[in-house]
Amino acid sequence: MMEAALFQLRATLADDPELLPMRLSADVLANAIKAAKAGGVNAARVNDIDFALNDLVTAAEDAGAPDAIASAIALLQDDAAVLRGATALPEETLAAIRELHTRLRTRAKALERGQYRAEGTDPAPLPHPPEELRELAIPLARQLSAAGFATPSLDLLVAEPEELRYHSINELVDELDVIAGA
Repeated sequence: MMEAALFQLRATLADDPELLPMRLSADVLANAIKAAKAGGVNAARVNDIDFALNDLVTAAEDAGAPDAIASAIALLQDDAAVLRGATALPEETLAAIRELHTRLRTRAKALERGQYRAEGTDPAPLPHPPEELRELAIPLARQLSAAGFATPSLDLLVAEPEELRYHSINELVDELDVIAGA
């Protein structure tokens, strides 16, 4: 269904040189749609479509796009909303993301606070040891992989929990935010 709206959009864009950024964004969106069609629609591919569509919307707003383009984009947004609903991550997965996210943030704050202690004092014990976080990450990594998401930071926590550092916590939190749409 998105292909028809995309075809309409491309016909409306034609060869107007002032609309080049929109044509480029439409091409990126077409590639995301093509990848979803070829490899199967899943949550990760719908996120790619959403990202490309948001880029197209921004390009249209920047160009002051005519009404015909705005209506084609509105059709694409409606179709994307249907896809999002059909491929949304289960609530249990989102809850697992939130739980891990909360524990990671708590650990990161403790690591940060630990840098500012009186000289000669022992560091306070850190909450949520890496092994505990790893146990939460294992089923989550499986669920996200099944939904089509690449999770290099999460995979690193599973494979090498002892390597969990402040910067890797932040990378993992960012990765989870992108997946959860936060």
